[in-house]
Amino acid sequence: MTVFLYLKNLTQAPLRIASFVILYLLITGFVLSIPIKEKSSPPALLIDYSASMTRYFPAVVQETDKIVSPHSRFFFSESLIETAPEGNLPSGAFTDITGAIKEISKMHPLAILLISDGNHNYGSPPFSIIENVDIPIYCFGVGTETRRDAAIMDVNYPEYAFMGDSVKIEVIIQSQGFEGGEGNIHLLSIQKKREQKKSFLLSNVKAKNKVDFWIHTSQLGEEKFLVRLKPQPGEETYENNEFEFSLKTLKERLKVLYYTEHLSFNTKFVLRALEQDDHIEFLALSQIDKERYNNLTTQQHVALPELSRFDVLLLDNVALQKLPWRDVDEYLKQGLGIACIGTIESYTNSWREILPITTTGLPLKGKHRITIVEPFSCLAPGDEYPPFTYINRVMSIKEDAVIIAEVENMPVIAYSNYEQGIIFQISGVDIGTWQFIQHGLTQRNLLSCLMSDIVRFISPEGKHRRLILKSMRNDYTIGETIELTAQSYDRTFRRTGGGDFFIQFNGERIPFFEVSKGIYKASFVAERSGVFRLEASGKLDEETLRSNELDIKVSSRPVEIEQGLNREILQTLSSETGGEYYSIDELDAFEIPVPQERKTLRKLNLDSPISYIVLLCLLVIDWFLRRRQGII
Repeated sequence: MTVFLYLKNLTQAPLRIASFVILYLLITGFVLSIPIKEKSSPPALLIDYSASMTRYFPAVVQETDKIVSPHSRFFFSESLIETAPEGNLPSGAFTDITGAIKEISKMHPLAILLISDGNHNYGSPPFSIIENVDIPIYCFGVGTETRRDAAIMDVNYPEYAFMGDSVKIEVIIQSQGFEGGEGNIHLLSIQKKREQKKSFLLSNVKAKNKVDFWIHTSQLGEEKFLVRLKPQPGEETYENNEFEFSLKTLKERLKVLYYTEHLSFNTKFVLRALEQDDHIEFLALSQIDKERYNNLTTQQHVALPELSRFDVLLLDNVALQKLPWRDVDEYLKQGLGIACIGTIESYTNSWREILPITTTGLPLKGKHRITIVEPFSCLAPGDEYPPFTYINRVMSIKEDAVIIAEVENMPVIAYSNYEQGIIFQISGVDIGTWQFIQHGLTQRNLLSCLMSDIVRFISPEGKHRRLILKSMRNDYTIGETIELTAQSYDRTFRRTGGGDFFIQFNGERIPFFEVSKGIYKASFVAERSGVFRLEASGKLDEETLRSNELDIKVSSRPVEIEQGLNREILQTLSSETGGEYYSIDELDAFEIPVPQERKTLRKLNLDSPISYIVLLCLLVIDWFLRRRQGII
């Protein structure tokens, strides 16, 4: 094409060819690498001058003054400085090893020589930047390793269990400063006075052990447990030797009583929906006469059961004044869940206070298409659902009622709280039609999904949260890393994963990362003091969950005290970056690397605004020249 266009004047062809070449290079993402000779920067000497180094600092400075090899020297605590502190006495309140390494890395030294006691206590942990550091770090440890302490670092336990389950409790223990031997850890049930005991190995250097306990659940309700380490002589503190937690034991199956005064089109389909849920155990009764009741499953006559045996009462097409139970409101106060569907007749004053929607006894016939105004279960705003054949005429709505669906601005599906119980109302007749799949509508089995979720929602078990936020500690100081744990549960209150959760702190969105099925971790640095209320939220299988609220207190940090040598953090930092670990006594014999000339590749990326401007200019110049010569 270029040759054809420029037959009359080939001298202009390079303009078009250059444009094509630049365009090709931009499309293919071509990057030009140019080797450049440069001299590496001298090694950087990083000296910890936080308050915990007070006893050793003068001797450290004296030793480093003897170094004659080329190097640059810096001091750090919570920040980095180039000059020694006045009087050679440390004045830093914190130790931020991570921040110091980040700042020094920007100078591209040949190596980093870190002199510290290793007690990092401000900002993100050093291990978080290891992958981004391509400079060898040689660590020189300062201090004694005589610190003795055994501490409970973490306890992993499920928030919920079911009757008969065996539940694993994982306890993470850290010990240091012990000349071998065994420690003992106990798990005690505070209510039942039962106890388990296990042993673990004590360590001289900082080391962690995992101890597993198993709890067999045999009683419903909440049981408190205490994890306790047996105190060792000479421990630095005993405040980290105990941890208390609670385990909630739930029913494996929810007990539902279905009651109707006369069988209807609804009955068969509602019962079928309850049968399809493995976590529901139900008894279905219909009234024969004033004193007799029929079991719809066995077709036998049975006596009227006590409501205290059930978690949920499901009323279908009833006259409230004729109900055989006169004290339903008392059971609601104790946590019984009630669902009313179909026609409702013969209101009493008590039921007018209980139900979210008060209706008349005369239903409206027609094809009543519903509008979802509040998402619940499989019901979502904007989706289309099968219509009701009849709806009840509305007289009044309870003030605190949550309206889920409407027909022509009249509520037909709603719920409200009454004391400790929840009452759910579907003020439409022939809900059984929802069992059928209609053309153009969602292909899910709506009735089964909806009935299962209603039962679980209004049952006493439904009041438990399905996203639980925890922290091993609630008191922190400025500069410490706050570590949070979240657990997510499905509708059957079994731990399940795949959630996307976060918290908001100081205007920042902090994500959780799933570390095992249904267990998530998040961490951030406490940068200012105060009491902060935290709440986790997010999505689990397209469902929005919110956690409990957790109060975290952040206090101003007192002056650092000497804590001994944290060899573990310094050794890990050295080995992971290609350096080595030494004691401070070995600094004299250490040979500091000498800077030498090296080649680095400078990458030239053409994908920049300048390249596009040049391309445009070439094409414009080419067009004007051809226009003037009459080629176009």
